[in-house]
Amino acid sequence: MEARAAGAGDILMSQGTRGAQLLRDVVMVTHCVADLEITEQQWSQLLGYATVERGTLGADRCAAWDTPGAIGQRYALMQPASGEPVYLRFIETGERGHGPPATRGWSATELLVQDVDELARRLEGTGFRRLGGPGDLYARPNAPRAMQVLGPAGELVYFTRLLPGGSRYGLRQARSWVDRPFIITVGGPASAGLEQFYGEVLGQRIMERTPFVNGILALMCQVPPHTVFPTAIARIPGRRFLLEIDEYPPTVQPRPRRPGHLPGGMAMVSFAVGDLDVLGPLARHGVTARATPRALQGTGYGDRRAVVIEGPAGEWLELIEDAA
Repeated sequence: MEARAAGAGDILMSQGTRGAQLLRDVVMVTHCVADLEITEQQWSQLLGYATVERGTLGADRCAAWDTPGAIGQRYALMQPASGEPVYLRFIETGERGHGPPATRGWSATELLVQDVDELARRLEGTGFRRLGGPGDLYARPNAPRAMQVLGPAGELVYFTRLLPGGSRYGLRQARSWVDRPFIITVGGPASAGLEQFYGEVLGQRIMERTPFVNGILALMCQVPPHTVFPTAIARIPGRRFLLEIDEYPPTVQPRPRRPGHLPGGMAMVSFAVGDLDVLGPLARHGVTARATPRALQGTGYGDRRAVVIEGPAGEWLELIEDAA
């Protein structure tokens, strides 16, 4: 969440691919869930998310991801009440999402909300289990206020209220009771080179790494509660999204994945990029596509080409071509 880097300076790492920031907007965040009906119902009734697309994964989409085992799995694409074109995609795999124990890769989805305290009251006794908060992230009158929960499928979700002028990154507050994802979190050991990947290879601007005591991460990683987690923030252009990079203890294991399937839990984050010609420069950094780019139909794609690459902690990034 945003305040974890509150003491960081604006020290930027060198930029990589063609000197540009490859990742533009976040288009959707994909979670694999055990029971689609339960997840869809809870997100709809409690958080005001609307299902804008529902179906089964077809051969074209699974070919773009190189996940032949996922063909026929049911999914629902959900959108916040604000109408923001940033989606949550839930895919029914029959397996529950996150731990503890935590595993390497995408870990948490952070959403903007208008009243985190009232939300906490509404979620009591539901499929959302509160892990921490609500609480101010630092001592300041307009400080962000946040709560951390496990969702009905085990998805790790942070809900954060921003007040005008309360974001050191210029982020804006929620436009609906529960709004869109605005921070996505990835974690892995120092040896994974996450900051180098996002800063030097993908060209995002990385804020200086800052050590934090994070009780929620300690719980998920099954380490002592006062464990220090070095954390960095990667900026995504437009002041709408941030990417948080957490350094995990080396004891945290890679995420298991069945051959031909998506990773479990928070499986993939889809980003808009300028064009997919960037795959050539990425290949020189050892980053290769899981499959040949192909045009995909449906909400979030609109017959644009998409491709999946894998980050150093095993996280999947879907790149959707968008010249605009």
